[in-house]
Amino acid sequence: MKKEGYDCARLAEAAAEHGTPLQVASRRKLEGNLALARETLRPFGWQDNIFYSYKTNPVPEVLKILHQGGAGAEVISERELDLALSLGVPPDRIVFNGIYKSPTALGTAVERGIRCVNIDAPQELEILSALAGKTGRRVPVGLRVRPSVGWQGQFGFPIGDGSARGMARRISADKGLDLGVIHFHLGTSDFKAYRRAMDETLGFIRELKQNMDIGIKALDIGGGFPGRDMRMLALWEQAWLRFFDRPWPFKMPAPDDGFKVLGETADHFSRAVKKRGLEGLELWIEPGRLITGDAQVLLVRVVALRRSGNVNYAIVDGGRVGAAAPLAGETRRIRNLTSRPGQYARYDLVGPTCMPWDRLAAGVSLNKVEIGDIICIEGAG
Repeated sequence: MKKEGYDCARLAEAAAEHGTPLQVASRRKLEGNLALARETLRPFGWQDNIFYSYKTNPVPEVLKILHQGGAGAEVISERELDLALSLGVPPDRIVFNGIYKSPTALGTAVERGIRCVNIDAPQELEILSALAGKTGRRVPVGLRVRPSVGWQGQFGFPIGDGSARGMARRISADKGLDLGVIHFHLGTSDFKAYRRAMDETLGFIRELKQNMDIGIKALDIGGGFPGRDMRMLALWEQAWLRFFDRPWPFKMPAPDDGFKVLGETADHFSRAVKKRGLEGLELWIEPGRLITGDAQVLLVRVVALRRSGNVNYAIVDGGRVGAAAPLAGETRRIRNLTSRPGQYARYDLVGPTCMPWDRLAAGVSLNKVEIGDIICIEGAG
């Protein structure tokens, strides 16, 4: 029996063989999603500018499949950099991000000659400059900027107050560093936000070209493209859930298709580049759940049932501590692999810890649940 492309019998067999909680990935979906992303960018010539976000799913076997399919690596730590290199990813297919990069990791990046280190703090410039002088190499770097939309706080250098301009000037004055990339990450799946951020950043890139003679080769717009089988909760949904301890009772629109957002983003970028006289500027992306989100499911086993007030609780052996941390603020399709036709009830699905926030879902409609049933949480990649 299959539900929405998943073979329930095979998933149940996997849970019986390997135990739960268990993550199960689909090679077919991994390969298909990556191929679709590449085809979306192919008309623009950017199909090779996909650097998969290691932090999203650092499982080596999953990463191997993606690299075999043509994806590069986006890493944010020394451990992730070492993992990419150990998997045989060519150094020129690795982009290094993060608000802290250890001196050791930066040394490895320079020694191995990776594609780009996106500078996110002034001290990184100093370390990279010293490494360039020591090795006699010109180090390819990018600059993380902060547009007026998206994540703020500790990330990047603001465009609006001149900080990004000042850092670009400092980097370009260092003969050991080659500034070729401008980078931002918004933390949103909203195309309008991407469009606004790209327009602001392309204006900044044109300013660098005209006023400082700095020729930027690529704009790296990070990730955030939505995956299938999941949806971010709107702010009012989150507020309703916190206040009433129940999910939003009204139907919400279907989530945006991540590949549609990617295509619209690439098309807007292509036209905006031509409009500003920046022909030749490339687009880089760092997708995560767009590629792996719906290619993986989490299987958990019901270990206890109880009713408190008007709420049915299904207690499972995997919760938000370790197994399913990203479930906060998101909603996914959840199924009971044991089919009991016509018997449905609503459950709060909670983990086994003593933490009151260890809840995977509230008020989810499932086939009547019994102890020992296997629950499948989709979009877990």
